[in-house]
Amino acid sequence: MRCEKLLNQTAAELRGQAPSHVFAAILSRAASIGEERARKGFQIHHNHSWYEALVYHAPQGEATESHPAYVVIRATDVTDRKSAEFQLLESEARLEEATRIAKMGTYKLYWDTMKVIWSHQMFEIHGLAADSVDPSAEAYNNFVHPEDLEKVRGMVKGLVSGREVAGTEYRIIRGDGKIRWVTVEGRVLFDVEGRPYATFGTVQDVTDIKRREERLRDLVSRNELLTEALQASPSGVAVITVQGGQPTIFYANAALEQIAGDGSGSLIGTALHSLTGENTDAAEFDALVDAISHNQPFACELCLYGLDGEEFLSQVEVAPVGGDADRQVVAHTLILRDITEDRRQAEAMMESQKMEALGKLAGGVAHEINNLLQPIITLSDLGYEVTESKDEKLSKYFNVITRSGRKAREIVRQVLTFSRQDAPASSFHDICHLLMDAVQLAQSGLPPGVDVASQIDVEQGRVLVNPTQVSQVVINLMRNAADAMGNKGEVRVGLRRISGEEAADAHLDDPAGSWFLLSVSDSGVGIDEDARGRIFDPFFTTKPVGQGTGLGLSVVYSIVLGWRGSIDIESEVDQGTTVMVCIPEYTDD
Repeated sequence: MRCEKLLNQTAAELRGQAPSHVFAAILSRAASIGEERARKGFQIHHNHSWYEALVYHAPQGEATESHPAYVVIRATDVTDRKSAEFQLLESEARLEEATRIAKMGTYKLYWDTMKVIWSHQMFEIHGLAADSVDPSAEAYNNFVHPEDLEKVRGMVKGLVSGREVAGTEYRIIRGDGKIRWVTVEGRVLFDVEGRPYATFGTVQDVTDIKRREERLRDLVSRNELLTEALQASPSGVAVITVQGGQPTIFYANAALEQIAGDGSGSLIGTALHSLTGENTDAAEFDALVDAISHNQPFACELCLYGLDGEEFLSQVEVAPVGGDADRQVVAHTLILRDITEDRRQAEAMMESQKMEALGKLAGGVAHEINNLLQPIITLSDLGYEVTESKDEKLSKYFNVITRSGRKAREIVRQVLTFSRQDAPASSFHDICHLLMDAVQLAQSGLPPGVDVASQIDVEQGRVLVNPTQVSQVVINLMRNAADAMGNKGEVRVGLRRISGEEAADAHLDDPAGSWFLLSVSDSGVGIDEDARGRIFDPFFTTKPVGQGTGLGLSVVYSIVLGWRGSIDIESEVDQGTTVMVCIPEYTDD
């Protein structure tokens, strides 16, 4: 019996001694399990070590004084082997738990017999009781979704031929009828001689992953669609967050970038107050900021400024994002519309309606007055002829009545022109010749102290106008310019073509077409803001009492509208005035 490793003693040193604590434990264990089992061997744990022991008792009948009874013990320290077994069991347990958590099972497919061995988790994935079915390759087809059957058959064929599988996905029909998605991995196994003989792999239930991926794809798709919709929106849209107490632009769509940006960069990160300026209503803007800070919806009109300093009138609406029982407010949606042009068009429409109403009224009154003036002028002429040689004083009276009646008739004619109730017929003419003739005619009637400078940058161009009306417009504008300068100075008359952005800035009906810009400028007293808003109103004049009827520019306005053109005024007090008339060009196209 060799026991040095156990007791650190030689056999001679042990002989004759009482059994040590190790052997005592072995003998005690042998006695408890019986002689038969003790002879076959058993394992015992003692003093932090494992032993594999076999105990053989000599027959009691053979014991004599010279040959006492004995016990044969063979004990081997198997602590290292036992530790390895425990580690293997622990590793297997961890693997089993990991595969359970990951919803992953393992399989082994033998190529020669097509036999398949499943792990316990494989049965759970397929909704089956353990060992309830034969998991052979052929029988497995019963669990595959019909639409994926060909794919699985091709995969199995590849496995048997020695090909590896990586990430093949298909659907299975569980034992409870539920459809699940699984992904398969497979690797080739080799025997001790290096010959491939089987495939080992994993099957993982990825249904939840697929659903999350599907939800993510749907979310990404909806976000892309939402982003495209926001980018295509004609209204400026922004997402506002509060940073350091200041509302800040977190997102801005293309329309908002166009309205308020300057083209050099994005509005993102810009504080909302950066869009305010001199004419912004501070109280209204503070109310907007207060609504954002208290997560309240709000709407207002504000004069704002782009990053390029350009002023625009805007309609602003804000609303909190979230804020219900489950979500806190994290941002605000801001919708901004540039209503500068809408407001201008509305004012122009109101002005047009007002002028139309005034025109109708003036036209009706003018006709009545004209009917009354006719006998006055006719009888005055007749009375003048009768009394001319007989009564000089009476003849003079009739002459005054005649001149006054004719002057009144001229005013009535201007009123009718303004109301467009007796507008003369229009035809096609060359704008250059008409303008030169009109300027020459107007220049002859100006005071000696007024000079005229003409700059016609157009060789020819066809317009649909009445020549008399062209002269009327030019004469009226040049006389007004001379009056503004106190009949001393230079009147500048210009004509050129405009198109594109310049035509769009003039607020024309068809900025895509070609237009002629007729301008008449002076260096006179100018017109203040209030007067400029009423300058085309009939009977409104800035001239002293008795020096103007207030119909001149009203008539010009009416004539230009009849040409389908537009008229605008730029003026600064004590600096001068420029009247700009846009006339559409007609081409053979």
